[in-house]
Amino acid sequence: MRLIVFALLAAASFSAAAGSVDLNLSNGTIEAKYYANAGAADWTFGGLYNRDTKDRALNVGLLATGDSAFGNSRLEGGLGGKLYSATLHHTMIGTADVVALALGGQVRWFPGNGSFALGAYAFYAPHVVTLLDGQRFFDVGVRAEVEVIRNSFVYVGYRQVQAELDNNVKLNVDKGGFIGLQIKF
Repeated sequence: MRLIVFALLAAASFSAAAGSVDLNLSNGTIEAKYYANAGAADWTFGGLYNRDTKDRALNVGLLATGDSAFGNSRLEGGLGGKLYSATLHHTMIGTADVVALALGGQVRWFPGNGSFALGAYAFYAPHVVTLLDGQRFFDVGVRAEVEVIRNSFVYVGYRQVQAELDNNVKLNVDKGGFIGLQIKF
């Protein structure tokens, strides 16, 4: 009962804060993310599911965020960490579970302070903070986006989410292109 009350209070507090919802799709994958403002930082919650391989990855993170003017352009970025939990399937080894504490960051560049932006992110976890069946874990991606109406973006991008397992097998939760939509509120 306490867990339910805590979850409801947490959800209510996030609804009062500024944030965004981000959803992207490819032919075989879906990824959803929620960003909530926490002062000078952002909480991030996300999940990625690959229908073809039945692989999935969940993450929660805290990023110190900010923006800056760079010439006639605007930069938005953040540095911090994410805790990942991934389940991967392989015909030779069966199911592998990985938990990883990854450090990294993200950046978005708006040339000419316009509605077009280029973005990139990278999060990496070495062996010392990759647990269970894993040796290393990384999540990297790039995207190009356009603000079609105020605070609503459409984008196209490419990502690779990979775990290296204890037996030196490297498995991708996802590797490929995607299209998506982000709404800020």
